[in-house]
This record gives sequence, structure tokens and C-alpha cells, in this order.
Amino acid sequence: MGLSRVWLFLDGLAFFVLLGNAAGSHSLLYNMTVLSQDGFAQSRFFAEGYLDGQAFLHYDHKKGRAEPRGRWAEKLAAETWETESTVLNATLKELRKLLAEILPLQEEKGGLHSLQETVGCNISEDSHPRGFRLLYFNEKLLLSCYPEPLGCALLQPSAQTLAMEMKPWDTDGFLSKPYQAHVQGELCGRLQAYLESWTGFMERTEPPAVNVTCRKDSEGMVYLTCKAFGFFPRIISVVWFRDEEPMSRDAQEFGDVLRDGNGTYYTWVTIRIPQGEEQRVKCIVEHSGNHSTHLPPLGKTLAHQSLWWIVSIPVAVVVIIGFCVYCYIKKKNTASATGRPEPIRLQDLDQCQTEPTDHNGLTHPEFQSSCQTPAPSV
Repeated sequence: MGLSRVWLFLDGLAFFVLLGNAAGSHSLLYNMTVLSQDGFAQSRFFAEGYLDGQAFLHYDHKKGRAEPRGRWAEKLAAETWETESTVLNATLKELRKLLAEILPLQEEKGGLHSLQETVGCNISEDSHPRGFRLLYFNEKLLLSCYPEPLGCALLQPSAQTLAMEMKPWDTDGFLSKPYQAHVQGELCGRLQAYLESWTGFMERTEPPAVNVTCRKDSEGMVYLTCKAFGFFPRIISVVWFRDEEPMSRDAQEFGDVLRDGNGTYYTWVTIRIPQGEEQRVKCIVEHSGNHSTHLPPLGKTLAHQSLWWIVSIPVAVVVIIGFCVYCYIKKKNTASATGRPEPIRLQDLDQCQTEPTDHNGLTHPEFQSSCQTPAPSV
């Protein structure tokens, strides 16, 4: 099992769980992963936290701490991150211990193995909080815990076999009632506390910043890209107009509206037109009542600017090297002609000093140059 497959699985797992949230509901979940290589647990611990589908927490394995992600999370008190770090570090120890118990029971002990836990709370439209927990080993569901009447279940035959060979989970492990109370009580309580500040944050409006770039291809066609970023909420309209009329959708390449990791969104739209027609088009952006018009940049395209730098830098380097070689050859020829090189007298360097000046460019009166003209001999 490759490491890249683990990351793809985690992304898909978070997306799958969040899809279950109906409109008007809220969710808090954590994805946590420990790995082993050739029977030995690795030191790295991966964890991400999501609130209503928005990433707000990242675990820094080097610092051993939970770190905020996004503008809302950065406003939370320091005590919040102390609590999150303490809980995640405790979970890390539990997952490593569980992984150490599972590995000896596997036929293939070599290679890469993963143990992943998704735990959190959902608040549905009826305002009733429900905690949940999913445990995966090598991307296969090992344990599923939901509120009553479903409870916890070992769905896979392989999971049932592991449960029989391992320590009883129903007494002191993850199937115990105290653990279910922890998931139901603490995590759901944390979700409700976060929602008090999260709701106001999500009701804000942030207009987009817009940037229009231009580049030219080898065929003489110009690509104009209108990028809007840093906006919230997600709904936005970015359309290219030509001669005051909106261009057809087939003539525009639309990017998805994506999260940028700090609680806002970004998107882009690109068109391809013949060079010389840039002044006939413009980009219109509409977002939450804000209306703005953006024209293509004047002057050279990015392709021309890039070419100028590519050509000018090597030329400058060649000129400098050629000048240095010329000076070296000239000095060498001069030394050969005189029979010996011109010596540099250190006393000349020591005696000649530059006169200090003030900020007006005037020489300080206290200074007297030490570079004196030698008096003529009598």
C-alpha cells in the first residue's frame, strides 16, 4: 500500500463524511492517521480538523501541536489550541498502541500499514447532536460507532477476527460506554462551543480581489485570465465581455470555485483571442451586490516580459565576463612589458581616507584629510 494512496483515501473519507450533512446541519470531525513501515511505527502523526466542511486545524508533527488553519481558527484563544494539542497527543498514543497490537496478527508484516480514525459530531436539523467514530486499517473499515440505536459494530469479518484475538474492546477499549460518552459528550460540546463564533464568521461578506493576466502563445494568440480571490460567500459570477456583450460559454474556460485554506474562495476564467483585440474585451465580476469591471493589462504580455528577462540576463553575464577577461589580458600584457607587476603600496591605502560628510553633503569641519601631498624636497 503506497503512501499516496493513504492521502487519497483520507481526502475521500473526509469528503464522504461531510456529504452526509444536510443543509442547515453542522459537523465537527477529525481525521487522524498513524503509519508503520516494516513492522515499526513511524514517528509522524497526521491529523486534520474540519468544521462544517472547512479545514480549521492541522497537526504539526515536528512541534507536536495543533495549529490553526484559516482566519476564523486564528482568532480562537490560545487555550483552545492547548486543549486540541493535548487531546490529539493522547489520541496519537492510543492509535499507536492499537496499531502495535494489530500488526503481529497480520500475515504480511512488512511494507506500509496505516490505521486511520475519523471521529466527530453531527448536529442535524432537529438540533440533536450525535457523535460518531470510524476506524480503518489499511483503508478497510474496521470499526463503526454511531449513536443509539445503531451503537458500535465490527462490520468486516477481518475486524471480527481481530477483535477476538486482541484485548476485549467492549470493556476498556473503543467499544466501551465511557468512550462512547466521550465522543458524544465532549466532541459534541466542542462543536456547539465552536458554532457560537463560527456562525457569525460565516455570515460575513468579503468582496473579491481581482487580477487580470495576459500571455501570448507561439501562434500569436493571447490568453487572458481573470482571477477572483479572497471572497466570501462562495457564490460569484466572473464573465468575459466582448464589445459590451457576454462571450459564449464555449469561448470561456471556467475554473472551479475552490477554497484557499483561509476561509475564503478563489476562481478564474480564461479566454483566447487574437493579438490586438485586447481592448475589445473586459472581465465583469459580481459578488454579494458588488459589481466591478476589469480590463486587460496594458503594455507587453507576460510572454514578452519573460522573453526579455531570458535574453537580457545571459547577455549581461557574457558582457561582464568578457570585460573581466579583457582587463585581465590587458594587465598581464602591461606587466610583461615592464618586466614586473606594478606593486600596490599598503601605506597608500592606509593613509588615504575618504572625508566624511553630513546628510547635506558637507564635509565635517573637524575632519582633516590624512592624505597629504608630500612637500617638495629642497
